[in-house]
Amino acid sequence: MASEKMSEEKRSKVTILPSVNICHDEKDEGYYIEVELPGVEKEDIELYFWSRGFCVDGNKKDLTYSGCYTLAHDVKSEEVKAKFESGLLKINVPFKEKLRAKKVKIE
Repeated sequence: MASEKMSEEKRSKVTILPSVNICHDEKDEGYYIEVELPGVEKEDIELYFWSRGFCVDGNKKDLTYSGCYTLAHDVKSEEVKAKFESGLLKINVPFKEKLRAKKVKIE
């Protein structure tokens, strides 16, 4: 009976993609990322990083926020810093290498 109730709860839960903002930090040394997770408690968030992307899950009673994202530049996933306040997950992660742009001559 308990398993029936649990599977019923899982079926009624809605999964949505969270709103995410990804940009270079002020010094152009890494990414500054914001993930909106309204109504979620810090203890109910899971964040996973690798060299070219990340996944985030946030659960609350009636819904789950879930999304995976690919990044344009390799990052130092072992140096990720994340803070959660008022429904907003703020993430800082440095680039693996300094970005070097080369001017391209257009013919």
